[in-house]
Amino acid sequence: MNNYLSTRFLFVIVAVVTTTLTVSCGGGDPDVRVRPAPETGAGRTDATAPADGSTAEPSKNAPVELPFAPTNRVGGGLLIAEYLAGGLADIEECLPELLADWELEPIEGERCLLGDIDGDDRDELIYLVSVPGDPVAPGDVWFFDDKEQSYRLFTSARAVANEVLAGVRIEALVDLTGDGAPEAIISSENCDGDLCTISFLIASAHRGFDVENLAPDDLLLPSIEGLSFEDATGDQLADLLVRREAGTDEPAAGPQRASSLIVTWTGLRFRVEEKPDEPEYLFHLVTDADDHYRSGDLQTASELYLQAASDVSLRDWKQEQGERAGRLELQPYSLFRAALAAQRSGDPAGALSLLEHAFSNHGDSVHGLAAGVYRTTLQNGDSAGSACADTESFLDNLSGFHAGVWNYGYANPGHQIDALCR
Repeated sequence: MNNYLSTRFLFVIVAVVTTTLTVSCGGGDPDVRVRPAPETGAGRTDATAPADGSTAEPSKNAPVELPFAPTNRVGGGLLIAEYLAGGLADIEECLPELLADWELEPIEGERCLLGDIDGDDRDELIYLVSVPGDPVAPGDVWFFDDKEQSYRLFTSARAVANEVLAGVRIEALVDLTGDGAPEAIISSENCDGDLCTISFLIASAHRGFDVENLAPDDLLLPSIEGLSFEDATGDQLADLLVRREAGTDEPAAGPQRASSLIVTWTGLRFRVEEKPDEPEYLFHLVTDADDHYRSGDLQTASELYLQAASDVSLRDWKQEQGERAGRLELQPYSLFRAALAAQRSGDPAGALSLLEHAFSNHGDSVHGLAAGVYRTTLQNGDSAGSACADTESFLDNLSGFHAGVWNYGYANPGHQIDALCR
């Protein structure tokens, strides 16, 4: 071998050794494990290098195999974006190879969904990644852009919520704002010891900028029975309906009632309204009437009070607990309040008739006697304010009994003496 060839051979050896040391000792991401390229080109690799040793970018059409799972699987979305763009990912079947190879935690509900989230007429991909954890599995939902954008990872549920998430579920992709692009409804579970709460993320690009969370702050629940999407408000837009369980069976909580939370779009934000189920207990019919009375809807309040005053079909919680029947006080109370509604609606004769009915037919109840006191003061020509003051004075002497009458458990509203006729 001549001197020129010897020198060139030595140069090649030095270059190869230097390159090998650079790859082996470089300061890359410690969570990403680099695999050697297979000799046949059919194996998996995390990057594709040109055969001539140049530093040119790999072709977009070059197949990219599924990378090894990083230590932090939840943070591995960038690795998956390159794999999706490589054309070997089974997107239609929701990446079963990723689920198996990365050993993701089993979940309930959807693993991934496709939808035009940003309104560009091309489908984006959202994918739920979950890992083992206690008491619930930590997780995230990755948002990948469409195929034409090489499945770029553009955000995640954690980034949108600005917090660490666990017990994550993809509930649906559905248009709640009416702009033609669906929102991603995602729930998560947060636990402090044995106490767990469920919160919601409504990830939306409705405002035309980055995806943001439009969920109202008060959409926080101890549990849910189910979700549905329907126009519950008559505004031609789908609303999110979240079913709430009736609650605990412990007697100290009192009678429980299931309800639905209606999350509806106002044009600027989402708001939450609770819609209770039809009452099973007489007490809840009375509280419905009270709600309408306080809101100023005297006609509906009067109708519900009169229904409660005569109803014999709804359950009596106190009687079920072995106590004095609650109906004995709820019915005269309802007649009293119906009389107040009539009085405030400009019907003094109707008010006096209802007060007389409460006193005459329920004279063995504290509210029947209170109605008699109120009626007598009015008949003496005094004002409604004086009648109310006399009634409160009467009830103050029976405050202990009154408190027991309205003890329907800590989960239900109480009734104060000074709130009866004010």
